[in-house]
Amino acid sequence: MFQLASKNLASSNILIVDDDEISSTLIAAILSEVCQCFTVSNALDALDFCENNLPDLMVVDVNMPGMDGLTLCKKIKQSKATEDVPVIFITSNTGENSQNDCWQAGCSDFVPKPVIAQTLIHRVKNQLLSKLRLDAIMKMTFHDSLTGLYNRNYITQEYPILARQLNRDQQPLGLIIFDVDNFKQYNDTYGHLQGDICLARVADAMRKFGRRARDALVRFGGEEFIALLPNTSLTDTTRLANQIIQAVFNLNIPHTTSSLGRVTLSAGAVSVQNFDQYVLDEVIEQADINLYDAKLEGKNQVVAS
Repeated sequence: MFQLASKNLASSNILIVDDDEISSTLIAAILSEVCQCFTVSNALDALDFCENNLPDLMVVDVNMPGMDGLTLCKKIKQSKATEDVPVIFITSNTGENSQNDCWQAGCSDFVPKPVIAQTLIHRVKNQLLSKLRLDAIMKMTFHDSLTGLYNRNYITQEYPILARQLNRDQQPLGLIIFDVDNFKQYNDTYGHLQGDICLARVADAMRKFGRRARDALVRFGGEEFIALLPNTSLTDTTRLANQIIQAVFNLNIPHTTSSLGRVTLSAGAVSVQNFDQYVLDEVIEQADINLYDAKLEGKNQVVAS
């Protein structure tokens, strides 16, 4: 069963951004006993790194050729994916104007050169511990403790932001609502503890299909799940729904009171655009109507429109 595990300092990742190899090697050596360190030599490589392996904290040299540290920090703070990553600047200029520039760029702290090891360690630990506490709170707020998927708080919070982005970019949103077929009978037959184990296994099967960064799989309530799929056509939304239904069927979880003898899913799928015309409840209602039709037509299938 899924647990919301807390990350610790030793498993945290720090990205060091410095064009001076000697300096970055020194900083990595200082911090290596605290956490895992990665280094890049310029701002563009740092942005690429963040796309594939989001760091828990960044240590950035202010003065770099090309894009400097201040500009990099501003870009980090402008992106929703990276806005919560703390940035600590390493700077040789600690005058009042330089300090103001650092704070205005969005940094969390800065360390003057030459770097004093214990000062750097102390400030990195403080920022990491704050970040880890915030992450733990966010997990409890927006994740379902049984399955590890997002919960209703997340979908309510994220949909307005997502709708504005997709409307601006003129992209559709695919939405699927899934329901475990005959789940009340499953609980009556096998007990609620086994029912929880069943839901966790279903969620694990679904999770394998939420591969894109903006895709979100949500436990909507009880035995209902929702998939939010930005920039996804109805054809692709329907295809994914069928894949998830098949994956759960292939789990072959026994369900003696089901006509198919195993746990199955039914699904309703939609793909909508022009989000100024829709609120979240209306989109879910469209999908729910299709889900109802899938149930009427024999279950273990998707109906899309």
